Amino acid sequence: MELTSISRSKAASLHLLISAVVGIAVVILMLAVWYPRPYFKAMGGELLILLLIGVDVIIGPLITLIIFNPAKKGLKFDLCVIAALQLAALAYGCYVMFVARPVYNVFVVDRFETVAANQVDEASLAKASGEFGTLPLAGPRVIGARQPTDPARQSEVVVQAMTGGPDLANLPDLYVPYSTVRAEAAQRARPLAELTKRQPGDAARLKGFLADNGKTEDAVGFLPMKARNVDMTVIVDKKTGQVVGIVPVYPW
Repeated sequence: MELTSISRSKAASLHLLISAVVGIAVVILMLAVWYPRPYFKAMGGELLILLLIGVDVIIGPLITLIIFNPAKKGLKFDLCVIAALQLAALAYGCYVMFVARPVYNVFVVDRFETVAANQVDEASLAKASGEFGTLPLAGPRVIGARQPTDPARQSEVVVQAMTGGPDLANLPDLYVPYSTVRAEAAQRARPLAELTKRQPGDAARLKGFLADNGKTEDAVGFLPMKARNVDMTVIVDKKTGQVVGIVPVYPW
């Protein structure tokens, strides 16, 4: 198709269509792999999508609408520059989403903490072994973290946390499989009736969650989940500590 046969509005529409298809593909990847529900909301995925749409789906076609002129000699070059800049912005946006993705949901003492890839302490990651030596590409994984047994390391962790450094949930060399802390999670879980009383507006949501998972209120408990954008609630089995699911209910 020759550029001289395309109107300004048609060129912008084609550009918008292509941008929308690429944007939708990226969003699907984001939701399916990096930010599965409910982590999408908990980690602020909405803002990332708005930035992606604003830069890659709207601004590119808008520039095309402004500069497109079939009679212009350097039109092909201008369009190539726009496409290159748009692809660069898309690549950067994908990189930001990738490094900010949730990689672990860590049980620590009496709560869960959702940790993003860029919140993991690199020095601790270098010391971690086995399954915790590399960050998961498709996550997040539910795991636990234990206080170090060495008194000097205990003091180091406390001081770091008090001075704004990495806390226990950000230190992969102190991670353990969730199966080793499930009993502690079950013991720390609080009655679901307490959460319903605290958040009466979410009673129907909690009741629906129990029905969907075939659980009774007496069979489960809840633990808070701290996240970057929105804190939520983790529902665990009272006997086993197994995670039943996460509900978007404020836990505090």
